[in-house]
Amino acid sequence: MRLRRPVTVALLGLVVAAWTTGCGVDAEPSTESDVATVSAVLDGRTVEVERAGKAVTVTLLGIDPPALDECLGEDSAAALSDLLPIGAEVRLEPADDPVAAVFAGDVLVNAELARQGLAHAVVDTAITEQVAPAEQEAVDVGAGLFGTQDECTVQAQVVALEKAAAAAAEPAAVLAAGVGVAEVDRHAAAVAAVVPTGAALAALLDGEQWVRYPAAMIADLRTRTAAVNDRLGGAASALALLRASEEQRVEAERVAAEAAAAAAAAADEAARQAQAVADAEAARIAAGTATVQKAPAATSGGSVSYKNCDAVKAAGAAPILAGQPGYSSKLDKDGDGVGCEK
Repeated sequence: MRLRRPVTVALLGLVVAAWTTGCGVDAEPSTESDVATVSAVLDGRTVEVERAGKAVTVTLLGIDPPALDECLGEDSAAALSDLLPIGAEVRLEPADDPVAAVFAGDVLVNAELARQGLAHAVVDTAITEQVAPAEQEAVDVGAGLFGTQDECTVQAQVVALEKAAAAAAEPAAVLAAGVGVAEVDRHAAAVAAVVPTGAALAALLDGEQWVRYPAAMIADLRTRTAAVNDRLGGAASALALLRASEEQRVEAERVAAEAAAAAAAAADEAARQAQAVADAEAARIAAGTATVQKAPAATSGGSVSYKNCDAVKAAGAAPILAGQPGYSSKLDKDGDGVGCEK
């Protein structure tokens, strides 16, 4: 997103006039020698002008805007183009120096870029006393490089990191036992996806490129980033513990299920074997009954008779079957048609 804040020269004159006189470079009446006409804006601090019929490249004194390929570099150049449109007359102080304070009417353009948060104040210059307060205004309202409106600013990056960490860590914090390994892994992946960003931002904030930013601002951003990284680390550790617990629970459930299945299988086998024995016994009884039914009625077997099984065995006739000479019911105590079988 490009930060464009066109400001008319008339309005800026009201704002700046109070501090562009009495300190630093004064907004003095121009003379023919120090008046120039803008012919091009090259970047956030470099313009080409025509002065006394000659083309001159002028660098704005006392500010350090981002380069065109840096965060808000193009915005800084665009804002300078709004302040110094082609054909505008400007006054340069010093008039013959390639590094100068540039006035559009009573507006110190150098300071206005800083006020929009699109340039840092440089210390120890002739206009530092005008540019530094303008930059502080930008800091106070969170404008440009000091705000969160553009995702490339370091403030916006920290805010984005905080939101991403919250989105990943908060749902993970409420996971309960029994949620399953797959669900734990899904949340762990969400947390892990944010970790590299937090580490990279922490490393970035430890760099030296923030020397022109307010120390308190950078310290706050470092503290917030460290807190996010601690939160992510804690979430990752908690998820690792929960995963281990879930693995143990799943394994215990597997073992229990296998034991229950084995017990059920054993019970089924025992029932099957018992049924087989019962079926065999029933078949045996049925076979004996059928034999009795087919045999002729019990008879003494003609003239042969036995007093008891001892007599049958002594005669070598045991076991004696129904229908054989000498068979009688008294010799067949179980009524199966076979006497003296034992």
